[in-house]
Amino acid sequence: MNREFFKSLLLGVLVVASIAMTWNIWFYKMDYKNYKGPSNSANSVAIAGSYKMNEVIRPTLVIAHAQNGTSGETASAQIREMYQAFQRVSFTNIVPSSKKSLSRKSGTVSYEIVFPSPLIQGTLNKLFHFHSGNGQIPQSAQIDRIEIYQAAGTGTLMASFRSGANQEQFSAKVSGTSLSRLSANYSEDRSSPYRLQRLKNYTAYLPAGYTKIRSQLMYFQKTPINAFIPILFTDPKNVFHDRGKTAFNDGTSQLEATNNIMQYVNTGITNNSSGLSDPIIHSYEFIDNFKAWTNNFIYDGYSDASDQQKTVTFRMMFGDYMVFNTEYYPNPFLTTMELTWENQDLTSFNRTLLTFSRIDATNAVVLDPGNMVLQKLRQASVPVNQIEDMVIGYKVANPMSGNNTSLMASPDWFYKINGKWYSETSALLSRQPNSQRENLQ
Repeated sequence: MNREFFKSLLLGVLVVASIAMTWNIWFYKMDYKNYKGPSNSANSVAIAGSYKMNEVIRPTLVIAHAQNGTSGETASAQIREMYQAFQRVSFTNIVPSSKKSLSRKSGTVSYEIVFPSPLIQGTLNKLFHFHSGNGQIPQSAQIDRIEIYQAAGTGTLMASFRSGANQEQFSAKVSGTSLSRLSANYSEDRSSPYRLQRLKNYTAYLPAGYTKIRSQLMYFQKTPINAFIPILFTDPKNVFHDRGKTAFNDGTSQLEATNNIMQYVNTGITNNSSGLSDPIIHSYEFIDNFKAWTNNFIYDGYSDASDQQKTVTFRMMFGDYMVFNTEYYPNPFLTTMELTWENQDLTSFNRTLLTFSRIDATNAVVLDPGNMVLQKLRQASVPVNQIEDMVIGYKVANPMSGNNTSLMASPDWFYKINGKWYSETSALLSRQPNSQRENLQ
C-alpha cells in the first residue's frame, strides 16, 4: 500500500462523513417554541461547532523587539502561548496618550502581539484584565497591537496599546508578569526577521526574508441553506420557498443561496434608540450560540459606517494562515462571514456554505520578502501607495460544478486596496501577454 492508497482511503472516509452530516442537517427536528428572532434567539441550534472567544478573536503575529533587530513568529501554537501570557497580566493606571508623554523603552527586549483587525473598548475589556478605578479605555480607541516593555529609568513594566497606524492610543502599567516570563513563551529558533512597512493609513510588520509554505489539498462539503432557517427567521413555520430559486422569505427577510455562499437580508428593522455595546462580541456570540463555526475562523474586520450601523467580518484559517478568494463575483464571501448590525438588529448576514477539511500537504512554495513583493507590484503597475494592508495567506478558487469535492489551497501574498483583497500572483500574471488584468476598481 502506498501513499496514494491512503489518500484515497481518507477521501472515502471524508465523503461518508459528509453524507452523514448532511443527512443530520436535513432531517434535524427543531423545537421552535422558545425562538425569539435572529438577534436574540433562545433556541438550541447546532450547525457545526463552537469556539472560545479568544480562539476566534486572537492575534496572528508575535513580535520581539531587541537591540539586534525585530523578529516575529506566525505559528499558531506559539502565538497562543504568548496571547495567554498577555491575558494573564493585570493592566492598571490607564492613561490616554493625549494626556501624557510617552514612556521611553529601557533598551531591553520587548514583546508585541498583533491582531488582524482593531479591537474596541468592549472587546478589550472582555479579553484582557483591566483594573476598574484605574482609568478607562478611551471609547474611541481602536487597538490592533499591544506591546509590553520596560520603561527607562524606573524599570516599570508598561503596555502600549496602539492603532493600525502604530500610534499609541493609551498606556497602562503591567503587573503579574516579567520580561523573562514572556521570553519563555517566545521561540527564537522558530522566529524570523521582520521589518516595519508604512502603507496607506496602516503600518504592517512584513517578513524580511523568504517564507516557505506548503500548498494544501482540501476536501470540501456544502451545508444546506435550509439549516439556517431556524436561526434567521422569527417564525420558521411561516417561511416560504421562492419557486425556481434556492431562496426563502417571510415577507420582511430573505435568505438565499447563490452558488457556494449564503446571503441574508432583513428589511424589518425596528427603531431601537440604542446601538450595540460591542458589535464584535455580539457577532461572535451570535455565531457561537448556534455553533455555526464550520471551520476555524478568525476575527478579521470591523467597520463603523455610522453610529447605528456596524459590520464585523470573520475569515477562514488553514493552519497558521488566513484564506482568501479574490474572485469577488459570484462568491465574495467564499472564505468569510460578514454580519452587519443596525442598532440591535441584524440587517445582513453573508457567509460561505463550504466546510473544508485537509487531505494532504503538497509541494512547498517559497514566497518573497515583503519589500520585494512591493517592488514587484510597483513594476506591475499596481498603485502601491493605495495598499492598505499586506499578508501571507492561502488562495482558494471557487469550486466548479460537477462531482469534484477537492481543491488546492495555494500560498500567496495578498494586498488590500479600497477594502478588497488581491493576489500578488494574479497581479504579476496580468503583465504577461494575453493575460487579463485584475480589476482594482
